[in-house]
Amino acid sequence: MTIDVNLNKSSPSNFELVFPKIPTETTIQASDEFTLNIFGTIIPGLNIDSTEYRWQFAKTIQASGNISFEPWSVNFIVDSQLLNWKLLYKWITYINNNKDSFDGIHKNYVVDATLRIIDNFRNEILRILFVDIWPQTLGEIAFSHREGETVLECMASFAYDRFELIEEE
Repeated sequence: MTIDVNLNKSSPSNFELVFPKIPTETTIQASDEFTLNIFGTIIPGLNIDSTEYRWQFAKTIQASGNISFEPWSVNFIVDSQLLNWKLLYKWITYINNNKDSFDGIHKNYVVDATLRIIDNFRNEILRILFVDIWPQTLGEIAFSHREGETVLECMASFAYDRFELIEEE
């Protein structure tokens, strides 16, 4: 008899996005972690800049610059009081509100956030640390009445400096 080692597959409920503190929050509860209830995301791509060189009629490509990281998009469930959506809205308008605040000081509106990836036994298998992250886009929320349970969903896109893999040893 053989045992199937693939039983511990990751499922969509096995990841969470955690922010240690949002720059706009000043209440006592602001010291608590903020976990965004995401239901979908893709780990962003990255690439290293390269340059083409020619030498003695041959062509070669070499790494020549920085690593660039693509924006990160997440889909999340909006809570019944829209608190998580309002928190991200306040964060974006803290950076630029089109009225009297047009460009904040970068270090004042970025935080580090962690995407925790957990197996089916609630053991953390990987953390991805997004360094100096800030919301770039806050998507629409569709309000509608249909048969069944009403769920409000939204998309957010984040810019960040880099991400790092943190593996448990």
